[in-house]
Amino acid sequence: MNSVKLSSYCRLYAFSDYRSMKSALPYMRQVVLAKALSEVEESDARRVVMRLPGAGYQNYLRPLAGLQTKANAIASLITALQLLYKQNGYAARYIVVERS
Repeated sequence: MNSVKLSSYCRLYAFSDYRSMKSALPYMRQVVLAKALSEVEESDARRVVMRLPGAGYQNYLRPLAGLQTKANAIASLITALQLLYKQNGYAARYIVVERS
């Protein structure tokens, strides 16, 4: 189970099916978001991705030094999922965000 650190207090996990997501939930500390990817809305993403003052939301595929940001939180979350896809090799259908 790979993850991406979204901010200093949130970590994103991606799952290929509902059953694997549900079986992982009891082992997580504090779950703030557990949904099918197709159901995630802008307000959900805004709460968990990192916002850079005056620049937008972090692009997780690019280093912070480049300051290449995304205009909305959903686009930022998608870049984090793309990074997870590179690590896992499978598409995410369900996501979980854990607060540490």
